[in-house]
Amino acid sequence: MNTLVIANAFNEHLVGDLQAMTPERQGHLGSCGGRLTWLLEPGDVLVLPQTPDPAFLDYVLDLKGLTPDEVTVLVPPPGRFGEGVLTGDRLLAPAFLELLRSAVAQNDVGTVLPYSFDSAVAELTRELGLAKGTPGFPFLEEGGTDLLNSKCAFRAIAAGVGLPLAEGVATGDRAVAQAFAERMLAGGRPVIVKQDHNAGCFGNDILAPHPGVDPIGASRSVVLAGPAAVARHFDTHWDAYTGGGRLSLVVERYHPDSVPLTAELEIGDEEASLHHVAAMRMHPMLDGIEISGSCATADRRRAFAEGSVDLCAAVRAMGYRGHINIDVILTPGGEMFFSEYNGRLGGTTHLHRIGSQFLGPGYEGSRTMLTRNSWKMPSVARARAVLAERDLAFDPATGRGVLLACDYTRHAGAVEYCIVADTHAEALEMEHVLLEASTGASRAVSSPCT
Repeated sequence: MNTLVIANAFNEHLVGDLQAMTPERQGHLGSCGGRLTWLLEPGDVLVLPQTPDPAFLDYVLDLKGLTPDEVTVLVPPPGRFGEGVLTGDRLLAPAFLELLRSAVAQNDVGTVLPYSFDSAVAELTRELGLAKGTPGFPFLEEGGTDLLNSKCAFRAIAAGVGLPLAEGVATGDRAVAQAFAERMLAGGRPVIVKQDHNAGCFGNDILAPHPGVDPIGASRSVVLAGPAAVARHFDTHWDAYTGGGRLSLVVERYHPDSVPLTAELEIGDEEASLHHVAAMRMHPMLDGIEISGSCATADRRRAFAEGSVDLCAAVRAMGYRGHINIDVILTPGGEMFFSEYNGRLGGTTHLHRIGSQFLGPGYEGSRTMLTRNSWKMPSVARARAVLAERDLAFDPATGRGVLLACDYTRHAGAVEYCIVADTHAEALEMEHVLLEASTGASRAVSSPCT
C-alpha cells in the first residue's frame, strides 16, 4: 500500500504564532520538510511546502535506489502565510485537492503519513477516501494529536503513569504560574516557561535569579531579581505565553547543565516499538542529534526506554497509532526527568529510515549517527564536492561516511549533514574536517555524549 507523505512541520497548529515569524524564517523552518524525502518508497506521493532543489531530490533518490518517475512530489500554491510552511489552507485549496486526488488514484495510495496529523490533514484524509487505511483515524479526526502535542496534557498523563517530572505547574491561572516562579527564583532556582503548543524549543524562556544561566532548550534567559521583576515580566509576556489568555502554560524548575535525550517510538495496535534513543545537541537551541550506544549509561537508557514504553501504553489506550517522540533530561545530580512528548513525526524520523535502510536492525548500538543542522554551504552541489574532495561521502556498501540529510541553502545557506561512523570518536573526527571546510564562520558543537 503506497503512502501520501505530507511535510507539514511547523504549521499553524504546531507553532504558537506564525505571524510573528518573518517569511524568511518561515521558509527556513518549512524547508525541514525535505527530511521526509528519506521516507519515500516506490509509488509514494510527497507533498512539500517548497519546490525542492532538484540536486537534493536526485541525491536522496539515487542513494535510496529510486528513480524520479517512481515517486510523485507536489507543492501546493501559496496560502495566507505565503509559501514557507505547509498550512491547512494550502493543502485544502480546491485545485490542489483535485491534483492530489488524481495522484492518489494513479499511485494506488492507501494511507496518509503527515508530519503532524492536524485538523486540515484529517479533512484531507476524508476527502481523499483514505480514512479506512490510516491507523487510528477516529482518534486523529477528533483532534487527538492536540493532546499529544500539549505540554500541559503531557504532565498530567506522565504523572498518572508514575514517571518522574521536574517540579512545576501546568496552569492557565497567571497567579499560580507567577507564584511558582517567584518561589523558585527566591530560592535561587531558575525556571523554564513553556508555551503549551510550540515546537523545536520555540516558545520557551528561562527565568533566572542571577546571570550565567545558559538557556539550553530555550530562546533566551531573562534575569529577574525579586518578586517585582517577576510580576513585570508576566505583565509583559503573559499574553504571548498564553495566546491572549486563552491557553495554559507550563512553568517548571530548570536544571542547568542537564543532558537532553529523546526517544522515538512507534505505537501499533498491540504495543509500542522503540526506534532509538538519541542525544539532542543544543547550542542553545536544537542544532543536531547523536544516535549512539555511548549516549548516557546503559542503565539510564534502559530506564528511559522502559518509562517511554509505559507512557506509550497509556497513549495507545487513548486510541493513538503512529510515531511519538518523548524527551527527558539527565541532571548533573544523576536524576532523570521526563519533560515532553510529541505525537507526530520528529527530528529523528528520517534518521531512523536512514539507519534502517543502510545500516540494518540494531543500528543504534552498532554505529554512531551524528548530525548538525547548520553546516554552512552555498549549495548541495558544493557540499557534495566538499565530501568528495575529502573522501567523506557516504558509501552504502560500507555504511560509513557523510550523508546530506536536508537542504537549507535557499533560506539559510546551510545543509544538514549526518555522519555515520563506527565509533563516537571517529564521528567527531569527521565532523572536525567538515567544520573546517564550512564556507561560513563555524562553531564546534559540543557532543552531550562525551
